[in-house]
Amino acid sequence: MRRRRGPSLLMTTAVVGTTAYVASSSASKKAASQQAAAQQDAATQQQMAELEANQAALAQQQAAQQAAAQQPAGPAPNSFDEQLVQIQKLSAMKDQGLITEEEFNAKKAQILGI
Repeated sequence: MRRRRGPSLLMTTAVVGTTAYVASSSASKKAASQQAAAQQDAATQQQMAELEANQAALAQQQAAQQAAAQQPAGPAPNSFDEQLVQIQKLSAMKDQGLITEEEFNAKKAQILGI
């Protein structure tokens, strides 16, 4: 009887087993790598959302500051000549009896910013 030449059954089993191990190990590494990439993508998306929210809040704050800067703080101070004219008008009203001395003094102090 002739013997068959070639790899033995034990050798064939070892090769198949090693190939299966390598394939399963490679698949598990690939799955772990994909999971890690998915987690990193999720973290990146969360960071981007936070940055966009911060930028929107900053833009609103800057718009509010610009609006506040454009509004006048109050009535502009009158020049000395304008103050003098207003006080003269008040004096004439006081002389005519339209306002009292106390009202005149209060308004004059308001005009002069005292």
